[in-house]
Parts: sequence; structure tokens; C-alpha cells
Amino acid sequence: MDHAVQTFISKHQMIQPHQTLLVAVSGGPDSVALLHFLCTMKKSFSLRLIAVSVDHQLRGEESEEDLRFVESLCEEWGVEFVGTSVDVQTYKKDTGKGTQEAARELRYAFFEKMMYAYEADALAMGHHGDDQAETILMQLMRSARPEAVQGMPASRPFACGKIIRPFLAASKNQIASYLEAQALEVRMDPSNEETEYTRNAIRQYLLPFMKENNPQFHKHMQVWSERAREERSYINEQAQKVLETVHFSSNVEKFVQLSKQTFKTFPLALQRTAFHLILNYLYVNQNEDISYLHEEMFMNLLNDEKPNASLDFPEGLKIIRAYDDITFSFAKVQEWKEYSYILEMEEELQLPDGSQIRADWFSGDGTEDAYTYLCDSHHVKLPLVVRTRQEGDRIRLRGMNGSKKVKDIFIDQKIPARLRPTWPIVTDQTGKILWVVGLKKGGERTSLSSGPWLRLHYKNKADT
Repeated sequence: MDHAVQTFISKHQMIQPHQTLLVAVSGGPDSVALLHFLCTMKKSFSLRLIAVSVDHQLRGEESEEDLRFVESLCEEWGVEFVGTSVDVQTYKKDTGKGTQEAARELRYAFFEKMMYAYEADALAMGHHGDDQAETILMQLMRSARPEAVQGMPASRPFACGKIIRPFLAASKNQIASYLEAQALEVRMDPSNEETEYTRNAIRQYLLPFMKENNPQFHKHMQVWSERAREERSYINEQAQKVLETVHFSSNVEKFVQLSKQTFKTFPLALQRTAFHLILNYLYVNQNEDISYLHEEMFMNLLNDEKPNASLDFPEGLKIIRAYDDITFSFAKVQEWKEYSYILEMEEELQLPDGSQIRADWFSGDGTEDAYTYLCDSHHVKLPLVVRTRQEGDRIRLRGMNGSKKVKDIFIDQKIPARLRPTWPIVTDQTGKILWVVGLKKGGERTSLSSGPWLRLHYKNKADT
């Protein structure tokens, strides 16, 4: 085992001379073996070793004795020791988390605090090859996404340094043989033998079957993990090309916008990866409630022929597609009520969404644009009305015989369905639609030689 572990440490550049290492030690076989192994390296590498141990107060006096055992061991081996007790039960009640998750969060919070306190280079943990195999099997049971089935990294950033796992190259049996050869005493946690927790059930039933059929199963799983991470790293790098076409908000309210057609020009593997990277940005870290089913829902949204569609994801995330635009947002959709206002001449009216529209008289030459409307005043009956659309609305367009449904104008102009109910429409006193603001114009406009003329100007919220 010694040679395999040394080779693994060197391959992953886990430990360098003159470093300060924290070693997570529970008193169990794996952590005791790891501390002893690192003690054999202490002199040659000029290492400062500090054992850190946590009593979770889940087994009463027995778990407290584990802490004292580790302290005594460190005194015997000349290793610095820092221990603590945490109240898992209270933390569970306060957060609603399960026992294992609550214990892990409190344990890692203590480790992080100690990393900074000692300005440590690394935290060494005793996970071994069988733990790796268990982890990958659990991940396979829970997820169909390749990025979620990678096992534990040999090394990863943590606090002011990194977490290292030197024993991933060793099996549980090899560690047991090491303990026996070194005549090392350990403490045993009976809960590790219970099958209430999924990991323990895998440990008791599934993993023995795998290793019976392939004694090197733990090595295969470690190779799988390393290759999966290398390949995933490359795919993530390539997916950055997709993300370059995506708009990430820098506002307080996070949102992401992308073009459906542009997104679909990339290979499917990169589309999927970019989708999960977007979720990582929005959720900060991937939400555990996200599964391959959510991924399939998004891919279906991309390929759906309907112009408007939406998806509801965990924690209030909403994905809305309006023609080519797709928006990810936690913002609640503001439901404006229908409105109808009198627009007085020479005055400015503010609409519920913050936009403004002004009406005045105009004489002389003038030009129109999308947000400026000119009309022969002789054909308009005041007062003007600005309102939301109504069922059956039609407008007689300039230069056209007959009329057209406002609903069809929205469809032709690819106006998102969520914007249509609040889109401003200007009518005269008789109800004749003069202007579907920014889209289509009605009303008479013959010549500018005889005035006065009615002029309307619209400013959206961004311009006000």
C-alpha cells in the first residue's frame, strides 16, 4: 500500500515540503491509518501536522471518548491536536436538514475555520478506494447526468488551501492490513454498519458483490473518476463558447437571456453542458432537485414549434421562451391589470410600467418613427384614450383596405405573450384605434400642408 499511496500523492502533487497539513481524524481505521502514514512522511518532507477532530454528540459518551482517544494518540505521536464538539441535533431542527447533511456541514465549517486559523496548505482526509466506488455507485443511482457521476476529486480547492485524499489509491482491506502490520489501535463507529443510510447499504451489500466479481473494482472506479473529470473539464471549456453568446445579468436580480436559434447551432453535448453551467450561475451551485428530467424539459422547450412557452423549475426559477428569446429568471412575473386613461392634449401620461406617452399639436413638416405618431387632427375626435387591448380589437391600417386584428399584429411582430395584455393602444373618443404603439398606425395622414396635426410620442421606461 505504501508505494501505491506515495505514487498517488506524487501524481496529483498533493504534498510539498515544508507545508502545514490539517488531518481530519475521527479515531476510525481510515483516519488513524492516514495520520500514521503522514507521520512517516513528516521528517523527510518537513511537514507540520495538525490533527482536527469533531465530536458530533450523536452517540453520547462514546463519541466524546472518540475525541479523547484521538487527542491521546496525537500526544503519543507528537502531533498537534485541535478538537471540538458540535450540536448536530439543534442544527437539524434549525435548518430542517437530515442527520448526515447537518453533521457534514458543521464538520466542514470547523475544518474551514481551522484552515484559516493555521494558514494550512491542505486538509488531508481518509477517504479510500472503496469509498470512491461507493460514491460513484450512489451518484449513478441518483443522477443520469455525466457531470454528476464523477466521484470524489483527489484534490480540490478548500478555504485557503485544498482538500487532499491520499488514500483513494488504497482499498479498505489494504488499510486494514496496514493497521495490523503497524499494530495500531482504532475506534469503531457502530453506525457505519447500519443499513439505514444508503451509503452503508451499498457498503454492506452492493460493493462486496462488485469486488467479488472484480477485486480491482476500486481501482477501476478511481480511473473512471479521473477520466470523467478530465473529459468534463474539457467539455466545460468548450461550452464557454456557447456562454459567450449568452447574456448574464449583473443586476441584483439574476437573470440570463439567450437566443434559441444561436444556442441550437452548437453540438448537443455543449448545449446540455451550457444549460447546467447557466443553472450553476443562477443557483450559485447546482440545485440537488435538478435532474435529467429538467434537462429534457429544457431541450424540448428549445425544439418546440410553439412561439411562446414556459417552464417552472425549483426555488421559483422560471424559464420563458418568447419566439427566439429565452429568459431564465427568479423574478416574479408582474401582472398588470388592464387600464384605460384619458390622454389630455399638451400633457404627458405615465403608464403602469413606467413608460410615458405625450400628445400635442404640431404644425409644419415632421417625420415619424416607431415611437412617434402623426395624424390629421380633422379626422380625430377628442379626447384620446390610452388603454390595453380588448377582445376583438381591430385597426384600419394606413395604406390598407379593410382592417386587421390587433391579436394578429402581435403574432406577426413576435411580441411575447406576457407583454401583450399590457401593450398600450391609443384610440379616439369613438373607440377608433389610431396606434398600436411601436407596431402599427391607423388614422388619416394626407399632407402636412394643412395643420394643425396631432403628434404622439412614446418613451419606454428605459428612456424616461
